[in-house]
Amino acid sequence: MARTPHMASDFALACTLDQGIFLDTALDDVLQSCAIAQSPDFAHAHLCSNALSNILGIVLDAGLHKSLQQLQDEFPDIDQNQPRFQAWRQGHYAAWEERLKSDINSYRQIHQHWQFSSEQQQVLQRYYAANQLLLDCLHSNCEVTAAVRQDVEASLLLSQTELEAREWQ
Repeated sequence: MARTPHMASDFALACTLDQGIFLDTALDDVLQSCAIAQSPDFAHAHLCSNALSNILGIVLDAGLHKSLQQLQDEFPDIDQNQPRFQAWRQGHYAAWEERLKSDINSYRQIHQHWQFSSEQQQVLQRYYAANQLLLDCLHSNCEVTAAVRQDVEASLLLSQTELEAREWQ
């Protein structure tokens, strides 16, 4: 399965650019943690439970928060009764995971099944690296005014059409 560039440094970049991007990255991590949770290893189930708990601390949208809270409430306590958790996972986990994906997608539209070619993945990785380099330079001791720095940061990740429209404003 092809994925967009995804690593811990995404969090730092996302925080710098936009809280919405940070939330989307964290939600993507929840989805990844819970997909891994299909493993029989209880450590993976803990990843899912912990990731969901952590995301509840940063979700501001009341509807999404309520939906995720309901899903977390349905997730059995792994430590209390492992056989009960195993039974729940075998009988209910697939539907629970689909609801998680559906709820996140309905509120944030982030869980698309992108099918990037190898070349497209490389282009995205280079685009990401170039933006990261630009941010690193802006936050170094370079001689750029605060206004220029803000304008560059505000225009990062905009489409060509949006950039051209900004030129006329």
